[in-house]
Amino acid sequence: MSRKVLGIDIRKESISAVLVKTSLRESRIDTHAYIPIPDSEENPDNIKKALEALPGQIDPTGCDCVVSISADHFSYRLLKVPFKVAKKIRMVLPFELEPTVPFPVDDLVIDFIDLESDRQSDQTDLIAVAVPKSELNPYIETLAAIKIDPEMITVSGLPSALCLARQADPGEDQLFLEVNQAISTLFIVGGGRIKMLRSIPTPVAEDTRAGALGGFVRRTLAAYGELSRSDFQPLDIVMNGSGLNGANFDKDVAGVLDLPAKRLNISKRLNIPIDDEDVNPWDPALMDSALSLAMVEIEGIDRLNFHKGQFAVKKLFVKHKKKWIKTGIFAASVIVLLLFNLIIDSYTLNKQLDGYNQQIRSIFQATFPKEKIVEPYQQMQINVKEAQKNAVAQSAAGPHLRSIDILNAISRSIAETIKVDVTRMVISLETVIISGNTDTFNSVEDIKRNLEQIQFFKRVTISSTNKDRSGKEIRFQMKVEL
Repeated sequence: MSRKVLGIDIRKESISAVLVKTSLRESRIDTHAYIPIPDSEENPDNIKKALEALPGQIDPTGCDCVVSISADHFSYRLLKVPFKVAKKIRMVLPFELEPTVPFPVDDLVIDFIDLESDRQSDQTDLIAVAVPKSELNPYIETLAAIKIDPEMITVSGLPSALCLARQADPGEDQLFLEVNQAISTLFIVGGGRIKMLRSIPTPVAEDTRAGALGGFVRRTLAAYGELSRSDFQPLDIVMNGSGLNGANFDKDVAGVLDLPAKRLNISKRLNIPIDDEDVNPWDPALMDSALSLAMVEIEGIDRLNFHKGQFAVKKLFVKHKKKWIKTGIFAASVIVLLLFNLIIDSYTLNKQLDGYNQQIRSIFQATFPKEKIVEPYQQMQINVKEAQKNAVAQSAAGPHLRSIDILNAISRSIAETIKVDVTRMVISLETVIISGNTDTFNSVEDIKRNLEQIQFFKRVTISSTNKDRSGKEIRFQMKVEL
């Protein structure tokens, strides 16, 4: 089943959008767009104008849209809560954040990243991320004006870090730095999970930018080492973003950190073909964040989401209404076919049943020719039982033992010195079952030997012996073959 996913990354200085068509075989970049935002600090309406221009370059109709906004809108806190269940964690997060954020908690939309703490513990280490509704709602309203209701709104740069983390080897430590013109964000990744993220304004002066960002990375690593008490050892630092200007920027950052530095290229890492690259050149530094957004949605990677919506069920129904109607028609057709098949099976079984009844009548008439046929099966059962009774009566008609004689023989054979209490005795034509209690296991063996001396007892077998609950008596069961 094919699907179209539109990733829209909204930064202070630009908007990038990537439309990915995905199917069971592969995912392909269908088209992409980059819209610069001039003087965004002086005129916030420029972001709105850039978004309004987006449908002229990429048609969002029929797409699942996912959006990221600049990381400086969000607050990040490392917390420890005494729960493992996500529902309980979400209930307590507002109370945990209230003393630490400069906003009323009622004005915050909150989500969290589980740091995968020790599963033996009852506590959960997490990163709580919050954004004021007053900063989030203008984006939602502007998107609604161009008929885009996003499935997700998340932190810019986080999807790229998640894609990078998913490709990491188990236990590998990673650093990912997204450098944009206005905001830079550092992601610390360990064991394939986000462990920490921080953002700062990108230094304006290009000649000092590498040194300032290198210092920011060192301070963040020091803080993370102190908080986590872990030995974090990244092999390199991966960078991306529109602020990576200058041919020597990578080397400058690498020199400051004493770490190899390389640039991210999500389309090459994930082997995603680009259909419109000949017409619209692809720049990974500008487009990777939007592409990562789409791929996180396609792959179903767990992520932060600040736009889940209180009418999600209704929204889902409206979105997939046509597909569900087709599915309903198909399901109704299947049910009709099943009912038709059931009717045919019922008719066939009735025909077979009539055939079996006819066979029963034929067998009964041949076996009991003088008897009138009313209900042949029941009549045959009664006649068979009568025949069995006659056979038993004939086998028992000869000389046989009386129950009183068996009881007398058992009573005489057991010595008076043996303490025994017979609790149950079942006497049939061929066997006698004796159940009782005695004082020791040796007494059970003595009883067995004495019973074997009775002339008309063919064989005596001890079926079971065990102590009772008090431990003072032995319960036993014997089988006597006559």
